[in-house]
Amino acid sequence: MKRLTVFLAALSVCGCATSRPEAMTADHAPAAAIAPTRNAQLAEAMSRELAHLARFDPDAVELVAPELRALANAIVALNDPGDAPDLPVAPVSMDLPPPPADMLDAPSLQHAIHLASYRGLETATRGWAELVVEHGSLLAGLEPRLSRAEIAGQGEYLRLKAGPFDSAGDAQAACARITSSGDYCAVVDFSGRRMADMSAIAGE
Repeated sequence: MKRLTVFLAALSVCGCATSRPEAMTADHAPAAAIAPTRNAQLAEAMSRELAHLARFDPDAVELVAPELRALANAIVALNDPGDAPDLPVAPVSMDLPPPPADMLDAPSLQHAIHLASYRGLETATRGWAELVVEHGSLLAGLEPRLSRAEIAGQGEYLRLKAGPFDSAGDAQAACARITSSGDYCAVVDFSGRRMADMSAIAGE
C-alpha cells in the first residue's frame, strides 16, 4: 500500500503542476506541456480530479477503488517491469454508477471478451440471453456491455462484450473454452455501455 500512496501523491503533484499554465519547476523553467493526445489529456484530467477527491471527498474515491488499484499496478509495471506491487484488488461491484458520457468510449484498464456483433440492441439482447444459456458457467456473474463499431463497407455494429476479468490471462482462458465449442471469442478491453443502460434508454 505504500507504493499506492506514493502513486496517489504523484498524481496529486501532477494535477497541481498541470492545472495552471504558469506553473514553474524548481529551477524556474516552465512546466512540461501535456502531450496533445486524447489519452494524455485524459490522464492529466484524471490526476486533477483524483487530487481533488483525495482532499475533499475521499469517500468518492472508494467507488472507483478497483479501477484505481488496477491503474496503479499498470503504471508501476510500465516503469519497473517485473516488480509490480502486490496491491489487493477488491471485487468490482455491479452497482457502480455508469462512467461519464464523454468517457464511455475511452479504453478500459479492465479486460473483457468479445462474443459477437449485432446490428441492433434487440438482437444483441437476445444474443446475450442465448449465450448465457449455452455458456452459463463461464458467463455467470459477468456484465454485458455494448460498444459501437463502424466496419468498412458494412456499416455500424454493436459489439457484445462480457467482463470484467482480473487479467488478460483469465479472459484468454475463458475465450479458449468458448472457441472450443465452435463459438467466436476474442479478448478486448472492458469499454462500452452497459446493456441494461442502453435498454433503459431505448425504453425496453
